[in-house]
This record gives sequence, C-alpha cells and structure tokens, in this order.
Amino acid sequence: MSNQERQCEAEGNCGNAPIGRERLIAGVSIMAGAAVGAALMYFCDPRRGKARRAELEQKAAGAMRSGGRELAKKAEDLLNRAKGAVAKADAAFESSEEVVDDVVVEGRVRSHIGHITEHASDIQTEVVSGVVALRGRISPNKHRHLVNEILTIPGVRGIRDLLVSSSSVPTAPASI
Repeated sequence: MSNQERQCEAEGNCGNAPIGRERLIAGVSIMAGAAVGAALMYFCDPRRGKARRAELEQKAAGAMRSGGRELAKKAEDLLNRAKGAVAKADAAFESSEEVVDDVVVEGRVRSHIGHITEHASDIQTEVVSGVVALRGRISPNKHRHLVNEILTIPGVRGIRDLLVSSSSVPTAPASI
C-alpha cells in the first residue's frame, strides 16, 4: 500500500472530491440562493413590488429598442461600405477610355472642391472633352491637394491649372 493510499484511508475520503471543493460549492449555492431570495422579495414586495416590476420592464424594453436601432445603424453602415467596395472594384475593371459627359464630370469636380476647401465659390470650373479648367484663388497649402484629387475623378482626362495660390484667401476659424 502506498503512502497516498494510507493517507486516503486515514482521512476517510478515498475516491471523493476534496472537502474544500465541497465547501466552496455549498457556499456558492447558499449565496446564490440568498441572492435569488432577495430579488424575489424586492420584486414581490406587496407595497412597491408592482412598481418595481413595471420599472424593470420599461428599462428592459428601452434597452432592447435602443440596441435594435444601434444594430440597424451598424448593419446599414456595413452594407453601404460593401456597396462602395463593389462599386470601386467594378470601376477598376471598366475601360478607362469610357466617355463621361462633361456636365457629369463638372458636377463631380465641384463636389470634390467642396470637400477640400471651404471657399469652393472662389473657384470656377469649366470642362471640355474631359479636360478641367480651374480658375480662381486657393490657399497654397490646398492647391496641390486639390489638383491631385481632381486627377483621380473618373472622366477627367487632364487639368488646365489656372488657379492662383493666394495666402489672402480667408480661412475658416478653428473649431473649439
């Protein structure tokens, strides 16, 4: 007989779970029972129990509604991103020689100008056969960025840069 077997017989717990584990399980069970009992007393109280149950129901319903709205927003965002990625992939495989109407190109250019500078009205555009003519004033730090951005627009075949870099273009005040 080994030392472990002798110790097992002496303690009287051969093959059983350790006593410490049993006590832990018993303690957790007692605490869980006490917590369930306290919750039942809180919500089944004859005086305030009905109001507490109604409040819990309202809070749970509100959480479900707001969670549902957030989930719908996230799903819509992911769907829109996926559509954008598909459109970009389609555009990459289309012929770069495709003719785009000058009016459409001018609309795209005006849109990009509005995203790059706060003073889009200071810049005049004209598109002839896909070549964009830019006239007006622009701040020096945005000039190169604007030209590079316009060159990436589908349908733009070239740029006639007649912009004047002017530091006297008013800048928008910094946001606080």
